[in-house]
Amino acid sequence: MKLVYLHGFRSSGETATAKRLQKHLPRVEVIAPDIPLDPVVAVSRLKELSKSLAPDDIVVGTSMGGMYASLFKGWRRILINPSFHTSRIIRKDLNKTVDFFTPRKDGIQSFKITDKLCKKFETMESKIFNDDFGVIAPWRDNNDKENVMAFFGSNDTTVDCKEEYLEHYQKHAMFEGEHRLDPETILNIVIPQVNEYVSETQKKEES
Repeated sequence: MKLVYLHGFRSSGETATAKRLQKHLPRVEVIAPDIPLDPVVAVSRLKELSKSLAPDDIVVGTSMGGMYASLFKGWRRILINPSFHTSRIIRKDLNKTVDFFTPRKDGIQSFKITDKLCKKFETMESKIFNDDFGVIAPWRDNNDKENVMAFFGSNDTTVDCKEEYLEHYQKHAMFEGEHRLDPETILNIVIPQVNEYVSETQKKEES
């Protein structure tokens, strides 16, 4: 079984969260790609990645990555503090050059937040809840929304998309934590949810 982990803005597949998932999920192949900065390119790359995924694979995303994870329609998705409006956050740093938090495979260490980039995010964000937009599996059915689980930190002061999430999905839970994931939240919240999905798959294969 594969698990795709999608990181937040200014991060990469080398984030500590991805490494912890790899460490604590020995039965699962964890794939943690660097998400392209341009959202149009990002969705295109994620569509290519999806071609290697099976119906029982899992997609996990935090913050901006939670938004991208929601687009994998047909797969089981875990969204942690999903940011459905990353454009609003990055506009606060408009015209600034900022650094990536973790190393990226392309070697790029910094980038400028431009109006063009913000507008590209805004265009994509206007479509993320459309049924025909995103990374759509051929086996997706009418019960697909049941495949989405979200966790929201009670002390998250960066993103607040819970109410918007509940307009489209139902499954969710709160946890004591802030926006960025800490090791305890990964161990006590994320890992158990993934293992629950793994067990469901194993039972299905045995039946």
